[in-house]
Amino acid sequence: MLDEIVAARRPLVLVTGAEGIGKTTLLAQLSDLLLRKGCRVTASRATARGDLLPIRFAPGEHAVRLPAPDQAGAPFGPVQGAADNPELARRVATMIATPNTVLLIDDAQWLDPDSLAVLHALVRGRTRCVCAFRSTPPTPRMAAVLRDLRAADLVDQFRLVPATHRAVAREVTTMLTASPEPALTRRVRELSRGLPAAVRDTVEALLRNGSVQVVDRRAYLVRPGTPVVPPADNQLVEAVRDLGADCWAAAKAMAVLAPLGTEVPTLLAEVLRVEEPDAQALLDRLADAGVVHRGRSWRFVVPLVGAALFACLGPFERRALSAAVVTAVWTNTAVCDDQDYLADRIADAGALVDTERALRELLHRAAAVRDDRPECALRWLAAATELACDQRQRARVLLMHTATCFVLGDHDQCLHGALRLLEDHADQLSPDTTQEVAAMATAALGAAGNREALGEVVAGQGHWAGRSTVTHALACGWLDRWREARDLLRESGWDEGNPTSAMLGGLTATMAELWTGSPERFERSLAGRRDWPLRSSRRHLLDQVDSHVSALLVTGDTHRAERLLAEEGLAAEELPLYCRSMLAAARGDAEAAVDLARRSIACAETRSAGMYASTVSVLVARGELATARQLLDTARATPPTLAHLLDLADAQVDRAFGDDDGASARLRRCVTESGLAVGMDVVWSELVDLALERGDRAEAEQGLAALERLCQTSRATMLTLLARATVDKDHEAARECERLVRERAQPLEQAIVLDRLVRHGGADPRLLAEAYGLLGTLDAVLYRAWSRNVMRDHGVPVPGRKETVAENERLLAMLAAGGLSNKQLAAALRTSDKSVEGRLSRLFVRTGYRSRIELSTAMLNGEYRSASENS
Repeated sequence: MLDEIVAARRPLVLVTGAEGIGKTTLLAQLSDLLLRKGCRVTASRATARGDLLPIRFAPGEHAVRLPAPDQAGAPFGPVQGAADNPELARRVATMIATPNTVLLIDDAQWLDPDSLAVLHALVRGRTRCVCAFRSTPPTPRMAAVLRDLRAADLVDQFRLVPATHRAVAREVTTMLTASPEPALTRRVRELSRGLPAAVRDTVEALLRNGSVQVVDRRAYLVRPGTPVVPPADNQLVEAVRDLGADCWAAAKAMAVLAPLGTEVPTLLAEVLRVEEPDAQALLDRLADAGVVHRGRSWRFVVPLVGAALFACLGPFERRALSAAVVTAVWTNTAVCDDQDYLADRIADAGALVDTERALRELLHRAAAVRDDRPECALRWLAAATELACDQRQRARVLLMHTATCFVLGDHDQCLHGALRLLEDHADQLSPDTTQEVAAMATAALGAAGNREALGEVVAGQGHWAGRSTVTHALACGWLDRWREARDLLRESGWDEGNPTSAMLGGLTATMAELWTGSPERFERSLAGRRDWPLRSSRRHLLDQVDSHVSALLVTGDTHRAERLLAEEGLAAEELPLYCRSMLAAARGDAEAAVDLARRSIACAETRSAGMYASTVSVLVARGELATARQLLDTARATPPTLAHLLDLADAQVDRAFGDDDGASARLRRCVTESGLAVGMDVVWSELVDLALERGDRAEAEQGLAALERLCQTSRATMLTLLARATVDKDHEAARECERLVRERAQPLEQAIVLDRLVRHGGADPRLLAEAYGLLGTLDAVLYRAWSRNVMRDHGVPVPGRKETVAENERLLAMLAAGGLSNKQLAAALRTSDKSVEGRLSRLFVRTGYRSRIELSTAMLNGEYRSASENS
């Protein structure tokens, strides 16, 4: 647009748009450009108070106020009487106009009549003027001036429009150094309406209230119902202040009253203590200034402005306004269709309204939204706590608050509430509720990684003295002391107290036996689902289904996990994020698997080592090695249950970097230190493959023997057959392994197994083409690069030379952008350091990027283009 403005042939250029759209920024950029072209630039800003201030545009920045005009000569400004004396206006314009002068005026909608007359004369004299106008109805005098100038064909007009979804996404990416998910970009644009002056404040407000979480350079929107508190000195808020004290007071009141529709003028008059016509006049002024809009109800044109004005209210103002709203609704003076808004007003009003009804309505609304918008429920329950008038009510509210914190992943508040319930309100809790509260507290400790406190639970010390066997066993599970949990629950009596203890204890006993190598109880539980405790409660049914599905996915039995969901009439979307991630990885939906894992971390969901292990497998295959390492570092910061699976995942990363010795050491540690059976089939299979790679037949045979001793699940059976085929060259085992891996239909697993069968002489090399195609569906570019080497060694043609070149370049770019050194790149690409240097040089020449930082930024923004795309 800058070039178009410079090229405009008419003397007056109007730049219009909403407040905050970037008009001042555009004038600043225009000033820079005109000065570079040798023009004489003078600039002024009009104010709502009728002043005209000389300003200077610092290069690339907004205007700065000057104590005096920027240059010698007559400044542009009001001359008394010019509005009624055209000849005077022309004389003043002649004094101002000098050759090659360009006059810039910001906020020209506030020009006083005398200045407007001088501007009219300047344009008539063909002096170049660029005026930035807010998109509001002009005054009658200004409208007349503009009509006259347009009639004389002296006006060019340009309108700035809000930033597009893509432009907002770019700005958010720049701010966070992370790519935003679409929901976050939509939320930012919704609150800011795409106005540049509001986008940055919106992102900062979302960061402050915890609504944005960044994981692996991806920004996610979490807790979207949490109120934002923008800065009070936001440019858009300052523009409201400039309208005067009466408009400012009305605007703040509207931050509370706006959703009440037709009754707003009456209520505004009441709270401001003015006549209703005066209140309507204030609303009209706010509407004309682009602050509010009247449709079916009143709303702020830019929602961020409403949130900022709400934050400007003092505590008493907020309570009084909210009480007025609640009273109007409860007395049928006003109608409110937005139940969340009404609950917010009840919470703010507190004791200023009927407390018994307020408590009842807050609890009802919190219960209605707890599963979908727990952050909203938490806000209302916190207010309800202040309204509870006896022990029974306080216990009920605290229980709801604690359970909501648990759903939200607020582990500290969940633990705090649970301990208060167990210590101060024990006489108000039933045995079932007591057990559930103790379980939430234990889970909060586990999710926070507080191993010392979990040890106290196991030992029955402090708060935990006299707690149930089930609670102690739950704590053992969080500490990965599964054998101890199993032994505790083999004692009698723990399942006779209440249904909740029976459910939680039964689940813990089932998983403890499965993880330690005894799957019989797990199989009985799956077969006898109709006898699950509390299955009539959907919440408890989901808990039990989640546990069994997760176990099946960790043990590699995807088909049975999907069958269980189908038989229970549940969709995958109803599972926790970590379960969905594992399921997506097994199905071959690599992108979804990684995204769901990131979301699980962003949402502070209870962590699963199975999720980390399956996600790392996908990331390594795709060449995202730095991300895989970061993910594992995150996992180890608060170790999840079955933490030995993290060593298995780390070993995969070691192998990708060519550190086979390091991988072997990690895998051996899994065997010797975990004391668990789960995942050992994969561990031993990896050890067999490593032994075959280095030609150590004795160790490979040891691994085969260990596999044969394991409980033969579907995956263990398949991996045992793979070991027999590759260690003993058993062709029958190879054929059966090939059949079984196809039947399991897990693309990444299938590609790896077919590759190993061929590499170790157990199958026809033509299987490599099939494995290569499977890896392509997963975008597994690193494994594809390795596979190409194996295919060439076995004389198998590699299809698509052009695609291969592009894929190799993209892999190199991704690895380099991840911060890997040349030595690490060489190890991952199975080539030499010198070869990597040459390939990197060619990459930078072809793409035009000058450094790894530029390359990384381009990949983050989605702007990277491969060689094939550039050609």
